[in-house]
Amino acid sequence: MTATEALLRVLLLLLAIGHSTHGAECFPACDPKNGFCEDDNVCRCQPGWQGPLCDQCVTSPGCVNGLCEEPWQCICKDGWDGKLCDIDVRACTSTPCSNNGTCVDLDSGRYECSCPPGFSGKDCQEKDGPCVINGSPCQHGGTCVDDEGRASHASCLCPPGFSGNFCEIVANSCTPNPCENDGVCTDIGGDFRCRCPAGFIDKTCSRPVTICASSPCQNGGTCLQHSQPEHRILKVSMKELNKSTPLLTEGQAICFTILGVLTSLVVLGTVGIVFLNKCEAWVSNLRYSHMLRKKKNLLLQYNSGEDLAVNIIFPEKIDMATFSKEAGEEEI
Repeated sequence: MTATEALLRVLLLLLAIGHSTHGAECFPACDPKNGFCEDDNVCRCQPGWQGPLCDQCVTSPGCVNGLCEEPWQCICKDGWDGKLCDIDVRACTSTPCSNNGTCVDLDSGRYECSCPPGFSGKDCQEKDGPCVINGSPCQHGGTCVDDEGRASHASCLCPPGFSGNFCEIVANSCTPNPCENDGVCTDIGGDFRCRCPAGFIDKTCSRPVTICASSPCQNGGTCLQHSQPEHRILKVSMKELNKSTPLLTEGQAICFTILGVLTSLVVLGTVGIVFLNKCEAWVSNLRYSHMLRKKKNLLLQYNSGEDLAVNIIFPEKIDMATFSKEAGEEEI
């Protein structure tokens, strides 16, 4: 043991003897660990302790609803929370449940209301009406409305595109036509789509196309936007130009066909008559030629040698033929 340690032990012993001597003078006696008695029979407490006998710990500064087991602690009482125990977590103390609802405290300052029959909601503030008791009769996503339980019967708030008492009717979004400037409307089930004519855009074809916004003119040219009436007239004229018109009507076509047939018949008849006339002349020539040969042979049989002159008349001309038996020649 060193001299220093021995000196410390002596000092501690003297202090203990002195404290016990002073503590013995106090009645009742001070806490032997947390205080000591002075000559005036008063307990002097160590830091962090208080009370007549120095047996009460001191809580941390600012602790409102807390206790301590050791100095400078703040242990919260039931219903309080926070570092200084200043947060009231006893939610039911404010009676949040209405309409005779029963409040039940939960952890971390939460509460729950047990509502009586006919009421609902977090604080039992909602009266149960037809929408809660009978269920919602609304279709297609409609919202049941009963005036917060005060209405005698339920009604439905329908989403866009549906109508009827229970939203059971699918409405046509194109009636009336929402498309402007002769746009064609198409219903797409609760909504619509417009097919805009040339020169218009937007959901309802209400905004004209600004052609000059893209600066189409080059080399210093100035773009001029056509006015709306001129645009409409131009569209109608283009439709008329694009419309195909037949060259002949149905009645004209029938008349021309009949005339063509009649003309063909006339031409064929004329050709037939000419052909028959030519054929008849040819047959006649053959007959006369045959007759001429017969006459010639007959005359030659009875001729004694002198020349004979025979006149033969043809249908188209008159000829005279001379036959010679000796020469056997025919002179015309």
